[in-house]
Amino acid sequence: MIAQAGPLSRHFAGPRGDVQRVRIGVEAWRDDLRSALAQKVGAQLHWDEGADLAASADLGDSGFLALRLLAFHADQSHLEWPDTVPPLLELDPEWRAAADAKFAKSRYGHLLACQMWLPGDFPVTFRVPLPDGEMAEVGSVNVLADQLKWLNQRTFQADADEVDSWLGLPAPAGGEFFAAARRGFAGLAAVVEAAVHQRLPVVVRHADRPDPT
Repeated sequence: MIAQAGPLSRHFAGPRGDVQRVRIGVEAWRDDLRSALAQKVGAQLHWDEGADLAASADLGDSGFLALRLLAFHADQSHLEWPDTVPPLLELDPEWRAAADAKFAKSRYGHLLACQMWLPGDFPVTFRVPLPDGEMAEVGSVNVLADQLKWLNQRTFQADADEVDSWLGLPAPAGGEFFAAARRGFAGLAAVVEAAVHQRLPVVVRHADRPDPT
């Protein structure tokens, strides 16, 4: 999985698409989204679709999955920490029940429910059709940054230098759980930091799709 901070038109156009043409569609989608959401949320949805890609990080095959599972377990004190990363979180009935409720009771709902986050600081996530028509849960970049900070405080309690050292940890499918979670945390935290600073969206996508240019 790859985490990236940058304009959505580059994400949806892919490596061979017409970014400028896609940009028109993304900006129209954003305008519609502003109109459909509460005014306090919609007013925050401003970013530069003409910007360059700000940051990208390889989370490994299982880093994002392990990170989300870490957050889920951090909220559920009765659960035992796994030794390895499971193939699918949806096989866990407790995970499915929480997902059906959009992780509303979790401290880490934006991390758990979403794979796209938009600039702004709003407490809710919302399920909307994306510019490519796919339905997805979308959250807040700023709230995601806060939730990653809280998760580190509750679990690893690592400083910035230690977190940076995790970027090289292995995160293969079915690999060691805590190593993969650390890799996922380090990569996503670095991308989110850049997104907050430059006020850009964040997307987590599969690595088999080439990076946008």
